[in-house]
Amino acid sequence: MSDATLLERIVVLSWVFLALSGGFNGIYICFHGIRRLDPYFSTKPNVEWESYSPFDSFCRMHRYSFQYTLGLKRPAIGNGLAVWLYFTCISLIVYWISMFIGFVGHQFGISILN
Repeated sequence: MSDATLLERIVVLSWVFLALSGGFNGIYICFHGIRRLDPYFSTKPNVEWESYSPFDSFCRMHRYSFQYTLGLKRPAIGNGLAVWLYFTCISLIVYWISMFIGFVGHQFGISILN
C-alpha cells in the first residue's frame, strides 16, 4: 500500500484529471473550437480572415481564455462559453506549471514534488 495520505491522493488525481481533460480540450479548441470563440474575441474586421492553423489557434486559445478570465476583454457571451473559457484558463495554468516543474527537475536535478 502507498504511504500517501487521502489529501495527497486527491491533489494528485485532480492534477492528473485537469492535465488530461485540459489536453483534450486544447486539442479540440486548436482544431475545431476556436471557430466558436473568434466571433467574440477576434480583432480582424472579418472573422473568416482568422487563420485556422493549429499553431495560430493554440496562440489565440491562450489569448482568449486569459483575456476573459483576467477581465481584460469581456464580450457578452453565454454561460457555457464562459465556463469553457474559465476551464481552459485553469487547465492551461496547470499545464504550464507542470512544464515548469519538469524543466526545473531536468535542468537542475531538483525534484519539487519530493
